[in-house]
Amino acid sequence: MIKTKLKNGDLVKVITGKYRGIVDYISQLELKKQLVYLKKVNKKKYDKSTPETKKKSELKEIMVPIHISNVAYWLEDKKITKIGFQKEVKGRKIRKSRKYNILKN
Repeated sequence: MIKTKLKNGDLVKVITGKYRGIVDYISQLELKKQLVYLKKVNKKKYDKSTPETKKKSELKEIMVPIHISNVAYWLEDKKITKIGFQKEVKGRKIRKSRKYNILKN
């Protein structure tokens, strides 16, 4: 399994590509393919109807993935940062911002 320091529910900023500059939450991660699905940003609609049922148009909304290298962790203070780990006394790892030294759960 591929390791990543991001997890579901993290606030990230898209730093390159079509959706550059948008801040959104992660809804799903595919670690083997290194893809990130965001909650609101990258949804695409397509017509699911067949020629027989063309009378009734069926629009379906799907989520389009973004590569994990195109997003960066976003702090509430409007800053991009990298995530590191710090060991606690009990042996647990805590995520923290490398640049600003802010602890995250």
